[in-house]
This record gives sequence, structure tokens and C-alpha cells, in this order.
Amino acid sequence: MTGTAGSAEAGCPGLVERDAQWDRLTALLSDAVAGAGRVALVTGPVASGKTTLLHRFGERCGARFVSATGSAFERDLPFGVAGQLLRPLGAPGEVGQLLGAAARTAEPATAHQLHTLCLALFDLAGDGPLVIGVDDVEYADEQSLQWLLSLIRRMGQARILLLLGHTETSGGTRSPLRSALSRHPHCREITVAPLSEPGLAELFGGARAGREAMALTGGNLLLTCSLLADRGKAGPDTAGAPAAAPGLGRALVSCLHRCEPHVVAVARALAVTGAHATVERLGRVAGIPAEEVRGALDLMTGAGLLAEGRFRTDEARAAVLDDMPSDERARAHRDAARLLHGEGVPATEVAPYLLRGEGGGEGGGEGGDGGGDGGEWTVAVLEEAAERALRDERIDTALRCLERAHRACPEVQRRAAIEAKLVRVEWRVNPAAAGRRLTALTGAMRAGRLSDRDVRSLVPLLLWDGRTDGAAEAMERLRRARQPAGAAGRTVELWLACAHPPLARRARLPAGTGRDGGPSGPATGPALRAVTALATVLTRGPDEQAVTDAEHVLQVARPSDGMSWGPQTALPALQALVLSGRLDAARSWCDRLLDDARAGHLAVARALYAAVRGDIALREGDLVRAQAHAQDALALMPDGGWGVGAGIPLGVLVEAATRRGRQGEAADGLALPVPEAMFRSRYGLPYLHARGHHYLATGRHYAALADFFSCGELMTEWGVDQSVLVPWRTSAAETWLRQGGNSHEARRLLNEQLARLGPQTSRTRGVALRLLAETVAPQQRPGLLGDAVAVLEECGDQYELARALVDLSRAHQALRDHRRAWTVARRAWHVARACGAAALRDELLPSRRRPDRAESAEEQPPADPISLLTDAERRVAALAAVGYTNREIAGKLFITPSTIEQHLTRVYRKLNVKYRKDLPADLCVRLPDTA
Repeated sequence: MTGTAGSAEAGCPGLVERDAQWDRLTALLSDAVAGAGRVALVTGPVASGKTTLLHRFGERCGARFVSATGSAFERDLPFGVAGQLLRPLGAPGEVGQLLGAAARTAEPATAHQLHTLCLALFDLAGDGPLVIGVDDVEYADEQSLQWLLSLIRRMGQARILLLLGHTETSGGTRSPLRSALSRHPHCREITVAPLSEPGLAELFGGARAGREAMALTGGNLLLTCSLLADRGKAGPDTAGAPAAAPGLGRALVSCLHRCEPHVVAVARALAVTGAHATVERLGRVAGIPAEEVRGALDLMTGAGLLAEGRFRTDEARAAVLDDMPSDERARAHRDAARLLHGEGVPATEVAPYLLRGEGGGEGGGEGGDGGGDGGEWTVAVLEEAAERALRDERIDTALRCLERAHRACPEVQRRAAIEAKLVRVEWRVNPAAAGRRLTALTGAMRAGRLSDRDVRSLVPLLLWDGRTDGAAEAMERLRRARQPAGAAGRTVELWLACAHPPLARRARLPAGTGRDGGPSGPATGPALRAVTALATVLTRGPDEQAVTDAEHVLQVARPSDGMSWGPQTALPALQALVLSGRLDAARSWCDRLLDDARAGHLAVARALYAAVRGDIALREGDLVRAQAHAQDALALMPDGGWGVGAGIPLGVLVEAATRRGRQGEAADGLALPVPEAMFRSRYGLPYLHARGHHYLATGRHYAALADFFSCGELMTEWGVDQSVLVPWRTSAAETWLRQGGNSHEARRLLNEQLARLGPQTSRTRGVALRLLAETVAPQQRPGLLGDAVAVLEECGDQYELARALVDLSRAHQALRDHRRAWTVARRAWHVARACGAAALRDELLPSRRRPDRAESAEEQPPADPISLLTDAERRVAALAAVGYTNREIAGKLFITPSTIEQHLTRVYRKLNVKYRKDLPADLCVRLPDTA
């Protein structure tokens, strides 16, 4: 009569594992059909499938079925549930009048009303059988509950089965209805539990899927149905539990709203406190007694919503938080923060609550945190958490903590100090955004609200942003201070002299800078040691002690240490190595720092290191890599973030593109806007130098000379006239030579440069020797160029080596030494190709040099000119080279003198010579066998 509860037959997930309950209901129905009225109280946790079981059984039982549902919103409507049952059965008019009158008066039910309604139901039931279902009976109105109890007492011989769905409540106490029913002999309680793992395995198709579903749903039927729906949306072929289940959170919130209000409050407090949740803390945040908290936790655990006192997934917790009104959510987080702080929980664990507790009607400053000393402890917690986040390279967290602390701080001076920290930290991720805060900080400095330490840290940021006047004012304030500057003061003074010499205390770097740290004593601390090493190289040139100090700094440097930042220390040390010519070591350290910055997702640090890496590649003559690193540096930095430092990557980009013959790309780089203040800093020198070479390559010689001599004037004025920084003399000399009118001035500049160089091998020496060769007689050129090649081979600049080889090949060609010219040209072609100097390589292949020709990997080096000769031509040329006349050659080879003349004409053309005496002497080495 009633079928089974099997899911396959019923087609409903809610009937899985419900066979036992179905059988008991079937037995009770049999009793009712036999004339013994029965009552079934179907109980279980929220969303465990009680409603599904009740309705499916009523629909399939074969008897008349009528149902009603209790609702918390209609608990004040007298006989509301009774009306839902009686009207569908066709109750007579007087019953309707009774129900209507009762609804209008809202008085307690009278014995007459209960008697009348019971008789009406029995009449409507007739001979039966009749199955009545009342779901969520705990929400039924009081009058309807009294009527149901009265009905139960009278239905002993009626053919009626009454099914009551009742959700378990928290606290373990029995409701009055359950207590009354437990005493009735015809009432049976049937419990419906959440699905088990095997039941979920049946639904999701396998043991593994069942385990995954249990972890997500706890067997709760509503959550299980949501998970099945998400799997359906994922596609018909999706097996097991879906990886993404967006509906679970909504289903869980729906479950909670079916529970008592204090259960919802505990769930929300649990979502707020997370891993810090305890019964006592939940009670204090939710504002309810501990016993009620325990009951609510037990109820949610029994319903499958919690596992070990926690939400089963982060998404579930997030859904509960999203369901909270924003002001309530913010207030709960602030309450949790205050509670945890009062218990001595570390600041790093309290701060996230403060961050999530902002808004929701919170006032600013002290009042926003509940009055009293709330603002003070809030600020202290957030500052401490920011310090720890910086040590762990969690920059975004540190920024949020400092921003929140700045808004919460009620004290003006302390708020200015926090803003100074905030600017320093924000600079690490977005220098342009940090720059927008500098106006307010400059005002705080003028108002005397910043400490010397904060003013000192403000100087580099102001200068990077091009605010030279503000930086000068800051330095003047520091210099007027009576307290000794110490290592920090010496560091900023040395850094100014290195990077922004016009603002340094003296026009030049102190001569004593270096191993002893200058007149102020030894260099101590990584920052001072790094900037001292750089200053030493800028004033003295390459220095062993500077190299040692720089490498020591790089060995001990950390990405962050409190409020200091790794790149601020590492960059001067790296630049000291680069300018000292230790390119292998600099490349190794720079690659390591780039990897660390990439792993930490530190875009600004990556941009800074990429710029240095591009400079290293440029000095090694690796033009393709140099341009790529420069482009990375520009792309990685947020818009407007390069400030005056733009000269570093742009200088590399323009120089590399110019050397590669890509003048359009170089011009595009020069078209990018740069701050005027850049040209009053060291960062403008590589930019000016690169622009000069672009002008030189495009035939604008006077513009090129102007840029090179500008570099020289600035470097001389600043006391950093070292060719390792910018070799302006060799560049100006090359311009004079290309202009074709002043070889005397070029020679003077080159000899001056050579005289200034120390004993170390340097690329500048190689370049100077190469250019000097152009100013001497042809017979002297191979010697100078050979020395240049040897120097450049040792220092590793492949581009300049290729240029020296090209010039050496031409020198041999001018001296009619074609064999050597070809050998050197072939090597020059390979070197130029390897370093990406397409324009230089094409100079060796004049026949292929066309503006519209794309570079090809299939290009070949210059062919051996002798290999272009036929065997007959080679025999004739070999004999002519060793002195035979045309007639003698004709006699030896048994051909006519006229044929000899034709062969020699073709040989002269192929070997690019005009006379017999110009034929290569080594032709006889490759003379084929003659007759």
C-alpha cells in the first residue's frame, strides 16, 4: 500500500537511509486503518529530512492526506494550523465562522471551540483512513496545539494517522508538546538523523565521493541537496562531489534561520571568532549565557553544520559573516578584538579583528573603539602587528594595519609618526601612491610633529618624487638639530652625495670616504656600509675594500627588518659591485635578489633589481637581455612610480636599443616623460649618456656632444668623475671622430681618459684604445686594436669586443692583409650576433643591409673570399701571387695569356683588390694540384 522509501523508487535524496522510519510509519498506518488511531512524532535536527519523509509518506500511503505547516510568523494567529487542515477537507460553514471569530478575538481556546473542531474533523474523516501531517509543529499557534492534543486524546478508535514533524531544539530540554505526547499510549517517536557516509556514497557514486561530501555537508540533507545541484550545474559527466559548491553557504545560512534566534547568534559569534572560539568567548561576543552556547553548538553539530566546534569550510564561515548586517558584523569584530586583547592574545592575532571591525557606524579616534582608552590600545596593537607583518614581507597587511591605526589614533603627533611609517611602507608597493601623501607629511614636518628619524626617512622619498625643495628643507632641519646624527645621519649625508649631490653638505663626496667611513669614524651597520662602498667607488674608482664591504652587506641583508627595507641597503651594494667591474658577482647577487622578490610578489623590488640587472647585462654587452630587463623594470613599477630613478632603466633601454640598431625603440624610450629633477641627480647621467649615443647614431653630432659634455660637467662638479659611472670622454671623442673634423680634440680626450685610469683592466681602457687607433697611421692601428681586443676580452664586454674586432678587421684590410681581415671579421660577426648587435653585424654584410630586412637566424658569417674562387682562378691567382708573369702562368697551365687575364680580372673583383701585388700571399697554401 505504501511502497518503500528506497531512493531509486522514490527518486528523492531525502529518502536515502529512511527505510526503517518508513516501515514504522507503515505499521502505524496499518493500525489506523484497523481502527486504532495513531500519532507519529517525527523528530530530528534541522534540515535532516523530516519534511521530505512526512510529505512523501502522506502522498504515497494510499489514504486521504492533508497537511499543514507551523510558522514562527503565524504563531499569534489563533487556530491557524487547524484552519490549514480543516478547510481543504471541506469543513462546513459554521466551522469557518468559528475559526474566523477566534482569529479576530485572539483569546485562548475554549472547551467548546476544541470540542466543536474535533467533532468536525471526525465527521470530515468519515470512514477514513485519513493521514494528517503537521510539519514544524513546534511553531504552531497555541490554540491549534491545544486542539491537536484534544484530538489525540479522542482518536483512539478513529481511522486517523497523525504525523507531527518536530525539529530538535537546543539545550536538551523537551518541549511541552513532546512531554505531553510521550505520555500518550498511541504516540510513537521516530527519529530522523543526518545521512551517514555510506548514504552519501550511494548518492554521489563512490566511497571517496561520499567521504568528500561528508566533509562538506556533515550529512545535512539541505546541504547535500545543494551539493548535488552544484554537481548538476558542473555538467552531466561530473563524478563525485564538485570542486566548487557555491550553493553550500546559502544552504547553511538557510538552515541557521530555521533555528532559534540564539542559535543564529552563536553561529555568527563563531564565524567572527574563528580559531579563537571558546564557549566563554562565544557567550561574551553573542551576549548569551554559556549554557545556551553549549546547547546551540550541540544542536549545530548534530545537524552536521559544525565539525569539532568549527564550520566545516571557510566558505561556510564566510557565508555566515556575509549574512550579518554590516554594523553588527563590525561591532562583533571589535568586541572580539577587545576581548582577546584583554586576555593577552598577541597583537598579530588581535589586529585582524580590528581590521574587519572598521565601519558599521564606528566613530573615529577613541570614540570609535568604545571610549576610554580604546583608541590607544587599538593603535598600539595595530602598530605592533604592522611591524611583524613587515618582517614577514606581508606588505599589504602592514599597510592595512597602519592605515587603520592612522585613522584610529586620537593624538596628533603620534598620528603623524604613523603616517610617516605608512608612507615608507606604501613606497615599497606603489611609490606614486606614497608620493601623494608627502604633502601632508611635509606639513607635519614644518609643524614640528615629526621626529628626526621620520624627517630623515622622508628625504629620499621627497627626492624620488622630485620634491627637491622639500628635501632641502628637511635636510636643513636635520643639520640644525643639536643631537649628533650618528650612523643614520652619516648614511643619509653620504647617500645624498652619491645620488643627489646638489643637496649634499659639500659639493663633493668627502675624500676620506671609504674603508674608514670618512672623517666620522668607521662605517657600521649594513646601510652605512653599503652606501660607503658606493661612495668609495664613485670617488676613487674600483676599490677592493669597497667590493668586500658590498659583498658582506649582500650576505647579511634581509628583505625587511622592522621598518627598514632590504632594497634600500642592497641596491647601493649592488651598484658598488657593478661600478667596480665585478659583474659576475653582481649578476649572481642580483639574480638571487630578483628570485626572492619574485617569490614574495614584490613588484617594486623586482623593478629596482631588474634595472640593475639590465645595467649589468649592458656592461657585459648582452644587448638583448639588457633591453629585456629594462623593459621589465619599467613595466613592473606601478604607473608614475619610477620618479627621478627613471634614468636607470631608461638609460639601459635607450643604450641597448641604440646599439642593436633599433633607433625607433630608442626614440620611444626617450619620448617617455621624466621629471626635471632627474637631471639634478646621479640617475640622470646614464639617461643623458644613452641619449647622446642615440643622437650620435642618428647623425645629430652636436646634440650628442652637448649631452656628453653635460655629463662631464656634472660629474666634475659633483666630484664623481669616474668612467665606471659614465665614460663621457670616450663617447665625446667618438663623436668628434664621427663628425670628421676634430681628431686632435678626440685624441686629447682619449689620452686624458687613459691617464685617469688606474692599473685595473676596464672596458673604458679597451674603448679608448679602439678609438685612439682611428687617430694614428694605418700601420699603427693593428697594434692598438689588438691591445683593445685583449682588454675587452678580459673585462667581458661582448659588444665593445665586437666593435674592436670590426675595426681590427678593417685595419688589416687597409694594409692588404686580407686573410687576417677575413679571419677577424668572421669572429666579429659571431660575437656581434651573440650579443644581439644586429646593426654591427650587418656592417660586415653590406649586401644584406636593407631597412626592410627582418633578422634571420639563418644568416651566415662573411665567407672566406678565397673560397669564392674557382679551381682555375685559384691556380692562376696563386702563381701570380708568387711572381709569375701571365706568359709564364700560361705556359705552366697550358692555357692562353688572354685566358689568364680574364681569370685575374675575376680574381681581383672577388678578392676586392686592384693590383697583382695586393693578392694574398697565402694563396699558394691552398693551391690545387696542377698538371
